[in-house]
Amino acid sequence: MLHEYDLLTQEYIEVISELEAKNRVARVKDIAEARQVSSSNVSIALNNLAKKDLITHEQYGHVLLTAQGRKLARDLARRHQAIKLFLIQILGIDPQLAEIDACKIEHVMSPASLDALHAFLQFVASCPRKPQRQDVLFTSCSRFNDRGHGCDSCLTDQPPSSPLAESNSE
Repeated sequence: MLHEYDLLTQEYIEVISELEAKNRVARVKDIAEARQVSSSNVSIALNNLAKKDLITHEQYGHVLLTAQGRKLARDLARRHQAIKLFLIQILGIDPQLAEIDACKIEHVMSPASLDALHAFLQFVASCPRKPQRQDVLFTSCSRFNDRGHGCDSCLTDQPPSSPLAESNSE
């Protein structure tokens, strides 16, 4: 569903959803302020969103997401959250930077990659050998740094191979 919509459509849906959550409705003025664009630009975008059946909007009235618009907003929020969690909890990225990067990545990630990311996050969350503290997972592994303690079953005398090194040698 996401890839049916262009980036601008997705960004407007996110803003409208956030405003609805905060204020119960979205107004053109608030959307313009959030997007840092003019009200006339917002009006043009809203007409396009209405044609796609993502919003309802009467001239000079409130903007509301339709059922289809709410579904798109939920899908975008789900993507954003999964990517942000991965960046913070798995890679150890600063939360503010993870927020910025998740906003960019969520619009281009394929459904298959997102499903794999969700499965990986579920795997990590259910792993009985994960650190009890909220450490970034791979930083606790001795195979990847000197400070780690890692899983005994993973330790070998050989250094870990990098999939990136293998693909670069081809």
